[in-house]
Amino acid sequence: MTPLIAARRYFWGAYSFSTLGRFVHGMALSWVVWTQTHSPLWLSAIALLSALPSLPLAPVAGSMADRFHRHHILLITQTIGCAIATLTAFLSYCGDLNPYNLAVLALIFGIVTSIDGPSMHSMLVETGETVSQAVARQSLVMNVARSIAPMLAVLIIEGFSATWCFAMNAVMAIVKIPNRTTSEEREESVGVTSRQLFMTYPILREVLPQVACLSILVMPAVALLPAISLKGSELMSFGSMSSGLGFGAVAAAVLMQRNRRIIHHVTTVWTGGWITCIAFAVLPALETVTSQWLCALVAGGALTFALAAANNLVQCKAPDIYRGRFSAMYLAVMLGLVPVGQLILGFASEHFTAVAAVRACAVIAMVLMVLFAFLFSISKAEETVGPD
Repeated sequence: MTPLIAARRYFWGAYSFSTLGRFVHGMALSWVVWTQTHSPLWLSAIALLSALPSLPLAPVAGSMADRFHRHHILLITQTIGCAIATLTAFLSYCGDLNPYNLAVLALIFGIVTSIDGPSMHSMLVETGETVSQAVARQSLVMNVARSIAPMLAVLIIEGFSATWCFAMNAVMAIVKIPNRTTSEEREESVGVTSRQLFMTYPILREVLPQVACLSILVMPAVALLPAISLKGSELMSFGSMSSGLGFGAVAAAVLMQRNRRIIHHVTTVWTGGWITCIAFAVLPALETVTSQWLCALVAGGALTFALAAANNLVQCKAPDIYRGRFSAMYLAVMLGLVPVGQLILGFASEHFTAVAAVRACAVIAMVLMVLFAFLFSISKAEETVGPD
């Protein structure tokens, strides 16, 4: 076994455990906040603070990932993240956790994760695999972790306490993988801004608006699943829809592992996004738990295909010296816009109903995706041939 293959296996093992730890940490954090406050507002506030830094910090984090050695950045951010998780576990063990210090810890953790994201995302394709192999593997790891983390968190909390969920996330493993760029290339990349890259590379203008529609108007609807559950069987309906989304995502990730050509086409982004929009528009109208599960299954699979294809297309077109900024733009759109969508759906639900808000946002998202695809096709036909 060559050193690079050994490093790759260790990297993916460490990444898998770290991803699972973060999801378990998030579940325990939400549970502690809920048991202390019983306030949906506090739950939303903690989630907002965790995700909000990714949008404003994206340009800085992307530039750092291109300017400095990514392994060194990860070593610093993962160490800080480990310290935050350890402090959270210590405060939980001592019984000193409260919503206010949890909010501060969530914000700091969100800042660290925002800086960490582009470097980690870039290193995923520096392990000696092809881009499509790395994207498919990452999607599988993320969705499997997201599916089993809730049950694992429940078992840990019931068997021990939330402290051990935070402690699990404090375990850190970083492996040395060579940076693809040289110090001279990293110096060369300094003068180029994310805006210049967005205007220069057509794939960014074609894909990122599609992802933005899903992030703002569709993905936040997952938080409203309890509100659109069937009356009289709310818990069963909520569990069914959540399970369907998870199983659909995992099934799509497994299929991508077997046939990676699926995520090589921009039509997968459009088709997956449109099917996701249709599924979320139909979901509130269904009247049986089984039909809701099947609809959620389709939505979870289609959304996973759309996001994985978008990620793959962006990474395939990214020069190594700009990969950090490409990753930062994708992550900012995919994750950073979700809090904006949560505010939009929350406001709409308060003034209308959750069912009406989910349906309307899904329909609007689909219309906008079609419009963006049409406008890009026009601009592509008119513009002169440039860098691809």
